[in-house]
Amino acid sequence: MKVRSVSALIAAAAVGAIFWFFRTNGLLAIGIAVSLGSIYEYGRLTFRPEIANRSLRWSFVVLCSALFLTTAFVEKPVGSIAQASIYFMTIVLFNVTSRRDLPNAVQLQGAGLMGFLYVGLFPALALRLLKFDHGDVWFFGLLAIVFAGDTMAYITGRFFGRTKLFEAVSPKKTVEGAAGGIFGSALAGVLIAQFLPPDASSWMMIAAAMITGAFAQIGDLHESLLKRVADVKDSGRIMPGHGGVLDRLDGVLFATPVYFSLVSFLTSRL
Repeated sequence: MKVRSVSALIAAAAVGAIFWFFRTNGLLAIGIAVSLGSIYEYGRLTFRPEIANRSLRWSFVVLCSALFLTTAFVEKPVGSIAQASIYFMTIVLFNVTSRRDLPNAVQLQGAGLMGFLYVGLFPALALRLLKFDHGDVWFFGLLAIVFAGDTMAYITGRFFGRTKLFEAVSPKKTVEGAAGGIFGSALAGVLIAQFLPPDASSWMMIAAAMITGAFAQIGDLHESLLKRVADVKDSGRIMPGHGGVLDRLDGVLFATPVYFSLVSFLTSRL
């Protein structure tokens, strides 16, 4: 627990310092780095040596990275997703050498298409938050909602957790911890509202934070599912006490599309 806390504080201080000196450009650089890291980790988790050759894994990594960058900075999502998908499905198809490969090929195609959304489109939308008015507030707000919820879920679950939430996927998570996590996200919503224009509705921000926090918890469960299928404890080792990029940002990834839509709605009313 001590290593985990110290590691989180160092990471938060580093992000704060980069933002202080480089502002939005610093956030963009951090976002690109961690997103590319999540793409690599997903490729390693999903396209394991026993089911996919190395060239197929790197094909996914390259295509998904291109999808992420074009969606974040150049194109609208639909065209990028369609192109990446058709290229990857074709590559998988031409890796088939016998009838025995057919079921596995379909599964690999599905895993690739899910990855394009999960670690390609979703983090790109997080960077697009920076293009809104008060973009820095919305971006940090997303992180605050997810991490506050994660922290409160851990504390509440540890001291009050009794009822298992989804034991087949994540044995330690409890209903009480999930409720505490929603409360933590709501508190983050209260804080975010203080940095928005006076005509912004605090209650709508709190509601948006609670909805976002709920999907962040589903994202945590989704990554647990991926790790159980891959039979690994962590997605990587980049952050002591936390594991890999996906281990730390799983909630952020799942929450981002929902949060992006809610922010679009809230800003339209300002």
